[in-house]
Amino acid sequence: MTFLPFCLLPPAFCLFALELGVGTGLLTEKLKVFAPEAEFTGVDITSSMLNIARKRLGEWGNLVEADVYEMNLQETFDIAVSNGGVWEINQRGDRSDLGNDMKDIDEDIKGLTNVAKHLRQDGLFLLSIQGEHKSYQQNLPTGIVYSQEIEKIGENDEIESIEKCYFFKKDGEILAQQKLKLSYIKQWKKEEIMEQAGFSFVSVDESQKFHVYRKK
Repeated sequence: MTFLPFCLLPPAFCLFALELGVGTGLLTEKLKVFAPEAEFTGVDITSSMLNIARKRLGEWGNLVEADVYEMNLQETFDIAVSNGGVWEINQRGDRSDLGNDMKDIDEDIKGLTNVAKHLRQDGLFLLSIQGEHKSYQQNLPTGIVYSQEIEKIGENDEIESIEKCYFFKKDGEILAQQKLKLSYIKQWKKEEIMEQAGFSFVSVDESQKFHVYRKK
């Protein structure tokens, strides 16, 4: 059974749920089945993703094109979830770092504080846990080879940055490629900025898929 982060709240009341970086609505589609009575809002900065999500969800839920760092939804929620679309927890050995897409720390504090403003008192904020990025390749059907290459491009006491390159190749020829720059706020600094933004750490959920924070 697929774990739904929304299960952490008791079903006895109408759930007001917010997904940050809703993308094409894959997680949301599961919530629609699990709790069709929920009041759901999904936010994403990419209109093409939201168009796919709308087709997937039909008329259910409210989808908003907005930057999570700047959004002003004029309502509050019981739970907010980032399933890797904006922030994630990156498990790096014995460290649990906060992953983002090269925003600086001040921007992250601003964005996380904005999330807290959209949560009710004692509302929950869930961050999905992702494994450490590693270089590897994998053979796909029809002779296509997928590979990813990871290179560290910077590090200081607070942040480590990497460049992640994806390749799809056939017979040695590159069919498609993409390059991303990602940064990871180290665990000690992550806890500091989460505190600044108005969150306290609760636990890792039973499925080991999410870090759970509570609005103070």
